[in-house]
Amino acid sequence: MKSFSPTIGFALRFVLYFSLLTGAFEASRGTTFERYLVEDCILKPTVGLVHFIVPQEDIQLVGRTIASPSSHLRITRGCEGVEIFLLLTAAIAAFPAGWKARAWGLGVGFAISYLLSVVRLVALHFTLRYSSSAWEALHGLVLPLGPIVLVTLYFLRWTAQVQPMAIGPGRPHES
Repeated sequence: MKSFSPTIGFALRFVLYFSLLTGAFEASRGTTFERYLVEDCILKPTVGLVHFIVPQEDIQLVGRTIASPSSHLRITRGCEGVEIFLLLTAAIAAFPAGWKARAWGLGVGFAISYLLSVVRLVALHFTLRYSSSAWEALHGLVLPLGPIVLVTLYFLRWTAQVQPMAIGPGRPHES
């Protein structure tokens, strides 16, 4: 029986894990958990950061809309940034590393992903409010792609620092 190359094996595990994580998150849509994650953990801190940057900004969170007198940014499915963390989680889980290295990678990666998600939404708010002519370019390409590229670079840096574990029979035990 022919085994897969390490690269193909990683890719297959990544697709499987990402599919499972995305499916689980999609199944949670509309639940208390999902509302807590999106509204309390992402959107409220986003509004708080806008208030911190510009204290006089008249902004509030109304459901999933970041509202100000001249703009309303509705955060729809997929725009909250959760998928960035799911991508990173699937990649780290698929990479042949020990649990300690994975926990470290996920911890740092979670912080980076979270910060990028909140900063992205703040940037979208300010773009919509103060420079609507730049909205299409930033909303459609730069701000969705930027965090993915940065998280990918983090993942590549993490893999370069982690000693891959052997895969298959005779795999060493983790310490």
